[in-house]
Amino acid sequence: MALATISLSASQRKQDIPNLPITNRNFYLGITPNPKNSHNSSFDDILKAYEEAGQIAEISMIWVKNQGIGEYALLKKNKVITGVRVYGLMPFITLNFAKIVREKGGLKYVIDAPKGIEPKLSSADFRKAWVNEAKSIAREFKPEYFSLGNEINDYFSLHPEEFPAYLSLIKDAYREIKEVSPKTKVLVVLSYNHLIENNQWEMLRQLCDKLDLIGLTTYPYKNYSSPEKLPKDYYLRLKKYVDKPIAFTEIGWSSSGINGEKTQADFLGRFLELTKGLNIEMVNWLFLHETKLEGMSRFIVSPDVTTIALKKSNGDKKEVYYLWLLLKRLRREKFPQ
Repeated sequence: MALATISLSASQRKQDIPNLPITNRNFYLGITPNPKNSHNSSFDDILKAYEEAGQIAEISMIWVKNQGIGEYALLKKNKVITGVRVYGLMPFITLNFAKIVREKGGLKYVIDAPKGIEPKLSSADFRKAWVNEAKSIAREFKPEYFSLGNEINDYFSLHPEEFPAYLSLIKDAYREIKEVSPKTKVLVVLSYNHLIENNQWEMLRQLCDKLDLIGLTTYPYKNYSSPEKLPKDYYLRLKKYVDKPIAFTEIGWSSSGINGEKTQADFLGRFLELTKGLNIEMVNWLFLHETKLEGMSRFIVSPDVTTIALKKSNGDKKEVYYLWLLLKRLRREKFPQ
């Protein structure tokens, strides 16, 4: 895909695209390089998605079917890390410790333990296997970013008594990761929506001294009807609890329902305005292309999430895409080291 393919036309530069509220950026941009034509994507669609991601971002989110113990074997087999690096992208890997399963009584959030291992964070066998998995991934791939759990506060809102065991678990994993890949930055990710709703601010303080970064996902459209209604301190309140760089690992606004492409683009501008003054490491938009839900996602994720993308499923660019390009091309003062 030639660079000219994603250039802005004169009319778009002058009329359609709003001005950014910042004039330079010191943070990386990231994306999940999912291909167009969801569920019917061709090999060419996949290659083009990776190539385009390398042009509009610096970080690639890595999502595979198994993100617990066993992820290492999948990553070795599918060569996705090699694929993103070919296009100049830094991989962001997540190793989860829990998963959502369907049972007769409904959905249940459980520890993702292999057969024969007690599914508890305090289990010596589970801890050893999970830490070894983290170390194997770090040794083999040496990712720039390694998260030890995605939206972990959701699990601990249901199982608060297990949080101390988790704190000691990530401390052990951090040590082993740094032993084999000293430059890898280690973090965990929390849902910002649920952190606010469940008043889990103190959790941030307990995590900060054990990690290099604090990661957050943020989808405020679920609680606000428009980006303009976000309070001025919506993100700045983090400064009271976080003394490490912040990685916004997933951000976005749906373009379906009462929303639209303009509202989606407005959110990106509003987000950049409201996060001024924070020490930000990265800002990652959720998807490159609109997608379809499959597997367990169909039961736990709202369908409107599928439209949190820079492009439509057929590859057409949405309004937010052009604003994202302006952000990508901002003068860069100094990137995180």
